[in-house]
Amino acid sequence: MSMKNSKSIKWLPLFWGTLLLTVFCFYGCKEDNDTDETDVEAFNPSKPVVVSDFIPKDGGAYQKLVIYGDNFGNDPALVNVTIGGKKATVISVKGGAIYCFVPSGAYSGVIEVSIGEAGSEKTVVADEVFAYQKKMVVGTLCGFRNEWDNQGWVDGSFDICAGFRNDGTMKVDPRNSDHVYVVYDNGVGIQLLDIANRQLTTPIRNSSFITGRLRSVDFTTDGEYMVVAVDYDGKGTGNSESVYLLKRNGDGSFTDSSPRQVVASYKQCNGAAIHPINGDELYFNSYERGQVFRMDLSNYFSTIAGGGSWNPTRDGGNYTELFTIQDTGWEFQINVHPSGNYAYIVVINQHYILRTDYNWAEQRFAPAYVVAGQPRTTGWVDGAGTSARLNRPYQGTFVKNLEYVAEGRSDIYDFYFCDNKTHSIRKLSQEGIVTTYAGRGRSGQAMDNNVWGTEDGDLREVARFRDPTAITYDERSNTFYILDTVGRKIRTISMEQE
Repeated sequence: MSMKNSKSIKWLPLFWGTLLLTVFCFYGCKEDNDTDETDVEAFNPSKPVVVSDFIPKDGGAYQKLVIYGDNFGNDPALVNVTIGGKKATVISVKGGAIYCFVPSGAYSGVIEVSIGEAGSEKTVVADEVFAYQKKMVVGTLCGFRNEWDNQGWVDGSFDICAGFRNDGTMKVDPRNSDHVYVVYDNGVGIQLLDIANRQLTTPIRNSSFITGRLRSVDFTTDGEYMVVAVDYDGKGTGNSESVYLLKRNGDGSFTDSSPRQVVASYKQCNGAAIHPINGDELYFNSYERGQVFRMDLSNYFSTIAGGGSWNPTRDGGNYTELFTIQDTGWEFQINVHPSGNYAYIVVINQHYILRTDYNWAEQRFAPAYVVAGQPRTTGWVDGAGTSARLNRPYQGTFVKNLEYVAEGRSDIYDFYFCDNKTHSIRKLSQEGIVTTYAGRGRSGQAMDNNVWGTEDGDLREVARFRDPTAITYDERSNTFYILDTVGRKIRTISMEQE
């Protein structure tokens, strides 16, 4: 992954803040020796405007920038700065220094400064260009919410499609990274985002399942089968459908006509996951007592390979209860690490994350322990372990960190997850430190005082979400896809594009 490890860049804001403060203090002290601040010479239209230097020389959107020169005046209203043809936000001006923010998309880096009234301004272009660095930003892939929120569920091109209004989970198809599947808890069923063709379809309807409460989606290690967990208790303990296997059609698609089999039946299942290394192991859960079950799928695959029946049937056995989590009667989901060495269990309505370690000798997961958040305590606090505060964490995804790869670490992944009620995307590092990766944009909050919103742009300065639940990641394109439920959109986090 091309994102920087936060440990390596966390000092940058402090560095530049200190530097800029030093610059302005030095400049202020110099002016104080000569004249009072209020007596700084105003812009003189009869004199040329000069740009002599700027710092820093490189950076990305919303980077703080100081431009040095002469005859800038003392009125920010008369100052216009563009960088790469994009208008910069000017914070202050004082004779020989302009303090501004680099705009998004300033790719060419050409700095142009204009001073004066429109039509008679003096304009100058800096001799040196700013080295603009692209960065990860939030965008909108598709969806919208109108004034009355009655846009409904509409399949079609990304320009017109609508819906995305229920809690759900997502997964990139392992055989086609341009296909992203979305399952909904009491939504329309299973939707397909065709990234290459920019189309939304609903190939599998709720009627294909005994209940509309579709809680998670996964794939077998060979990608031949989709694994769908459903939340149902209509037939009681041990008998209610919990996990479906859907087999691909001959053309590789999944549709309402795809062969399917109920492979696990307990009740009130909130999630199911395949072990990524020992692919015959299915792990699923129950809301009832917080149970985690292990199921051996090898017999089912043998039956399938031998031409066995794919009629929807129940099987109340062939699985083992491994352990229960510490809170019973609450929703949780299982996220297995790509190595298979451990899994994170996200306890949705009790606001914390557990870790369960895999016993390779016994081929099963061990009882879980808390690694992030304080059970039964809500909040938005970045921090280590139980000092962090979460509020309804939902789906998460493991993402490779290239700096870990370069360092030769045995574990090269971080865990990114939707924190639904803090309207943000959080990150859980290997060290157990929770940070806010995207959302709660500071500029948006300054406008309306809300931590939630719909703005795209810089991860923390601008972008805001509205109750996100689902997140998945495509390593090939370095793109996150996010279900922004109350915003009624599919959002993205990806590298800026020219």
